[in-house]
Amino acid sequence: MSLTAGIASITSCVATTSRDEGAATQWADRIGELDILRGIALLGMFLVHFNDRAIGSDAAAGLSATYQKFIALFFEERFWTMFGILFGVGFAVQLRRAEARGATFAAIYLRRLVALAGFGLVALAVFGFNVLLGYAVWGVPLLLLRKWSLKMLIIALLLSAASGSLFSIARASYRVAAVGETTYRVERAAVAAQNRTFNEGNRAAQAAPDYPVVFRARLRHMAWFYVQPFSFLPVNTFTLFLIGVIGFRLGLFDTPGRHQRVILALMAFGAASWAVEGWLFPPSPGQLGSPPVRELTLDHLRQGFGVIRGTWVAFVYIGAVLLFVARKPAWVRTLAPFGWIGRMALTTYMVQIAILDLAFSNYFLHLELTPLRALGAGLALFAVSATVSRWWLSRFHFGPLEWVWRTVTYGRLQPWRVGSAGAVSAV
Repeated sequence: MSLTAGIASITSCVATTSRDEGAATQWADRIGELDILRGIALLGMFLVHFNDRAIGSDAAAGLSATYQKFIALFFEERFWTMFGILFGVGFAVQLRRAEARGATFAAIYLRRLVALAGFGLVALAVFGFNVLLGYAVWGVPLLLLRKWSLKMLIIALLLSAASGSLFSIARASYRVAAVGETTYRVERAAVAAQNRTFNEGNRAAQAAPDYPVVFRARLRHMAWFYVQPFSFLPVNTFTLFLIGVIGFRLGLFDTPGRHQRVILALMAFGAASWAVEGWLFPPSPGQLGSPPVRELTLDHLRQGFGVIRGTWVAFVYIGAVLLFVARKPAWVRTLAPFGWIGRMALTTYMVQIAILDLAFSNYFLHLELTPLRALGAGLALFAVSATVSRWWLSRFHFGPLEWVWRTVTYGRLQPWRVGSAGAVSAV
């Protein structure tokens, strides 16, 4: 079973390179590796999402358990990580190309984020997936550092990665000083119990057979989700954006052949971080009677204050693709099916989550698949998506939702059909 596609990505913001901001993107100017990474990412998303909805076990129970463990070790959250990194790369690509043609960047980019937020609201409220809306929100601060030096970006990255640990320790220190250790522990236990109760009830509501009940539950979850520390701190999404921006500044994505040692070093760091978090220093359950601030500090120190993460194994996946393509450029053609989907990543993602919700939710089809059958369904859906993407791109410059996205971004209708007036790309 060839499942080395552990790469995740979602809709990168790769912009047009023609003089006219509303003209279609020239295929020759696209970075083929990014399209391939997006496509591989979506394959990983297909498999993770289908596995999440699998129930029971197969006749070959041992094989089923092995497959699910494989997904947990190498796929889960790895693709979410790649989503963010590739979004950051897309931002850097847009900025460089806008500067090259002397175009105004901020206004166009902000309109692009507003359009992405619209897609994100649909994805979250209607289908229950929150990635796109978070990307639209955290895409705004990227504008503030677009002129920063590489050194300043690296400092910002380290602070962003550590922000969750620093916030947790600072909050604990303040509350312990204000109310004492015993009361602080009671407060934290009460908050944890309240969140647990809310999420259990909300999951039950989202499993209802009546869609209006499901929709209202998703809105309540959205209101809860975006006031949690992990939503308003840069520790997750913004950290990934910065990694993508820095990676593109270093030339890792557009000229990987010149930076093979750096890529190999990042791959080694990613693999080591994955091993350290998973086996060497797993999260500590805490010691009874230990001072909470000391306990938190030691726990975050063991985890490298957010710098060491198991999700960095995604560096291995990205690096492998970049090195393969750098050493044998013909791999771009070999991996073309991933590139077809990568060029229509937004459309593919939205269609995927719609199918998942309609197929598995109790309000509609309520399918029940074992893990191995879910694997087959995910691969089949990906194959169909690749075929449809190739057919579509032979006739149109953009996927349907990509076309809407660009039209909103530039404030005028974009050329769509291959050969239409103003279009300059060729599939």
